[in-house]
Amino acid sequence: MERIDPLFKYSWFPESESLYLSHLHEIVYGAIFYFVIHKYIARLVNRIIFGKSYTSITNDKLRDDFDIHTVSMVQAFISLIILWPTLNIPVNTSIATYWDHQSSMVAALSCGYFIWDLVICIKNYKLYGLEFFAHAIGALYAMLMSLRPCCQPWVGKYLIYEASTPFVNINWYIIQLTSGKHMAHKTIVPMWLNMINGLCLLLVFFVVRIIWGTIANIILFKQLFKEWDLLPTYRAIGIVVLNQILTLLNIVWFYKMVKIAKKLASKSSSDKKE
Repeated sequence: MERIDPLFKYSWFPESESLYLSHLHEIVYGAIFYFVIHKYIARLVNRIIFGKSYTSITNDKLRDDFDIHTVSMVQAFISLIILWPTLNIPVNTSIATYWDHQSSMVAALSCGYFIWDLVICIKNYKLYGLEFFAHAIGALYAMLMSLRPCCQPWVGKYLIYEASTPFVNINWYIIQLTSGKHMAHKTIVPMWLNMINGLCLLLVFFVVRIIWGTIANIILFKQLFKEWDLLPTYRAIGIVVLNQILTLLNIVWFYKMVKIAKKLASKSSSDKKE
């Protein structure tokens, strides 16, 4: 099955044997796209969706945080759409030699997003901390490495993690709208909506990032050791270390989600008794 990159016709170096060069336009345009979304489009969208709850925010950092989460939401849906055709690449496909332009497009556009993400994490390090900074670096490195090519059959299979991102963002929006410290205008969010999103968040996050993430790592590592001699040692070791770090971050984040869910459930139970 031929995998076609619909954006390849815009390549600056279509004849290059380097995937970095032949897909450089997608990395650059992808980064520009997310910076533009953050700077202009997200603000407009948030004004329309959240109204006074957004426009009355007196804290500039909180308002920017709204915009950042909106960019994240856009990226999640884009990723889920473009990665879909790559999911049927067999899991036993060579991670040392396989590549195709469609998977390269997914990786390149994702690089553009993670470049933006890394800049945001550096700029707002005090707000997002080491966890998000490490995730941004790790994700960007993984996407860049796939353009070597290396582990390219797994680009879409790991990006499926983004299925949990919309629920994460909705959960953040709800928390800010109902109890944000710097919100000048509070919004009443139906409890049923909060509960449904919370349950979906826990379920989807656990399935795609913990269960599938663990299965994917086991299969990938088996393939890695099978083709160890075909990869530079530093790259093979990098794959193992990177996957362990990202897996650990997912576990830490899931633990925090469960902890928050228990706290909210306990608070809701106490309110009913009163």
